[in-house]
Amino acid sequence: MAMTNAELRTDNTRLAERLRQIRIEQGRKPEPEPRPKVVDIPLSVALVDRLQPLKVIAVKYAGVLAVGQITRIDISKLAKYEEAAKVLRYSKGFWCGLHGLGAGGFLQIIRRVNEAIDTGKTDELDINGLMRKVHFSIGLMTKDSALSYEIRGATVIAEDDVDTAIADVLPEINKYEEDDSYE
Repeated sequence: MAMTNAELRTDNTRLAERLRQIRIEQGRKPEPEPRPKVVDIPLSVALVDRLQPLKVIAVKYAGVLAVGQITRIDISKLAKYEEAAKVLRYSKGFWCGLHGLGAGGFLQIIRRVNEAIDTGKTDELDINGLMRKVHFSIGLMTKDSALSYEIRGATVIAEDDVDTAIADVLPEINKYEEDDSYE
């Protein structure tokens, strides 16, 4: 049975209040602070470019799911993409941050499928649902006009300097990740 708009608003208000109470019980602020934006656009652009091979993997994985199959992917070989996605979540650029969100979402799907394969619970997977989520992740990782607008005029970081820039910003990001008071 579908809910009316009024019922949805009431339900959302009730759930928001419940989340506030849970945060208070855990000794945290009732409302999470916005995620700090500490990664400059030039580094974000370099990381978006680094994630392009992961998008290709996601497209191929969507093809595997489309024929109703699942396969295990060695997530350790994708560690560099995981780090790039983590750093992009703190980008000063909105569209670059969405790119990192898409990459992180796809990596989470792979982990979930791997876990189901390892525990023998593949029959519990909704392959159509996974395929939709992969499709959504691919959409977020697409370099389109919105991303072009954001990165227009940004300086370019040499590939050799990207790892150094990541190493410089990671301690601050890790501090925020440990704090757990952000969105």
